[in-house]
Amino acid sequence: MRLPVAAAASILITVGLADPTGQAPRFIEVSILTGNGPRFIAVADVNHDGDPDLLVANDRSETISVLLGDGRGHFQSASGAPVPAGHLPNDIAVADMNHDGNPDLVIANHQSPYVRILLGDGKGGFHPGPGSPIDVHSNPHPHGVAVDAFTANGNLDVVTDSWGNNQIELLQGDGKGGLITPGRFFSVGHRPYERLRSADFNKDGHPDVVTTNLDDDTVTILLGDGKGGFQQAQGSPFPAGAKPWQVAIDDFNRDGNADLAIIPYARDVANPSQGVVTVLLGNGKGQFSALQTKSLSLEGCSGSNSIATGDLNADGYRDIVVSCAESRNAAIFLGSANGEFRRILQPTAGGWGSIAVADLNADGRDDLITANPDSGTITIYFSQ
Repeated sequence: MRLPVAAAASILITVGLADPTGQAPRFIEVSILTGNGPRFIAVADVNHDGDPDLLVANDRSETISVLLGDGRGHFQSASGAPVPAGHLPNDIAVADMNHDGNPDLVIANHQSPYVRILLGDGKGGFHPGPGSPIDVHSNPHPHGVAVDAFTANGNLDVVTDSWGNNQIELLQGDGKGGLITPGRFFSVGHRPYERLRSADFNKDGHPDVVTTNLDDDTVTILLGDGKGGFQQAQGSPFPAGAKPWQVAIDDFNRDGNADLAIIPYARDVANPSQGVVTVLLGNGKGQFSALQTKSLSLEGCSGSNSIATGDLNADGYRDIVVSCAESRNAAIFLGSANGEFRRILQPTAGGWGSIAVADLNADGRDDLITANPDSGTITIYFSQ
């Protein structure tokens, strides 16, 4: 059935810095009801129709809403959804954990000892994997998850944080949708609190890991050997601005190397001048240096709480989007040929939920999606 539409309007003219090029996107807004307390959004094709679908973690109702897209910007709930997801689902990774060709979900259950795996049926339905939920012995509990082939056993594996020990934990996949415990622990910086992510930072064909280290203002780059081992990149940890919290991986200068965009934990930033987006450029060998650019200021963005990247205006340059929970807007930084970013402030429904960026209606322009925990909705902002 078609999902209830909570609000739909042709509104939202961008505000903020003037845009002399006329390339700043405008948006059409559509809100859709989800579960209670939507927090995190993932985008993936879970039913093999070639169109992006939306997965929304609802922390208060402890479910995942599965919203199947038709490629034209319309969504309907999958049969059997929302799906039980355990205590405070906080992060979702999408991957085929049991080699059946269908996307599965790996979920971090905040304030509990568990990571949960939900196996997909290829039609939008999900059921618990063997042994799920899995006690991963994270200290004090898992916040984020990332999935990749970190070992040489042919299966996908999971990394999560153990910030109380200043470590991450690697849990090998068993190829059947379960995880082998106990995992292996690797040291990083101080308090890798919220999001860890994976990419190949040194181009050796093996997945690596980045953590944001809240208490020493750095990011750690762990280079994987493809056999389940990690070592810190030369020069790691790297300065990452004040109180680094959330990180997005993209290629901002189009050199073929993975770069990082990082936002601070707003509640811990005492000096407003430290409220900036920090962009670190990768050299393809695992080292990172700060982008020499004008300040990517978060002035006017109160309560920065999520970051995503994409191309909102279809100009070929990567843009950065930050959701601002307290000011109920998004800070959009439009990329350009000279490496500078132009900032606009976009009103959003928002709140303390995440933001995602993807092209949901196949028009070549990425769209914004916000999770709105206060209203039990997500809002899609279709780029025009």
